[in-house]
Amino acid sequence: MNVTPTGVTNAAKLSLFMVNGAYQLRTDIRQRAPNYSVLALKADCRGYTYVEETITMLPEKPEPIFLTKILNQVAGLGRIHAP
Repeated sequence: MNVTPTGVTNAAKLSLFMVNGAYQLRTDIRQRAPNYSVLALKADCRGYTYVEETITMLPEKPEPIFLTKILNQVAGLGRIHAP
């Protein structure tokens, strides 16, 4: 809980930074997928995190070309509007 003036200021600035960052990411992706929303962005980020954690548990990592394909396909499972 932020009770000091510095803590409240830092929390407010972090919140505004996250909104601006999400807006920029969404704007970049909307060029390819016009229905892309903030919920889809959150689902993508969550999916990428899950895939990366799962891959670190594998005995050996897949080749980079398969890794990219796996990341994109599995991370997109939670999307509402698939591209």
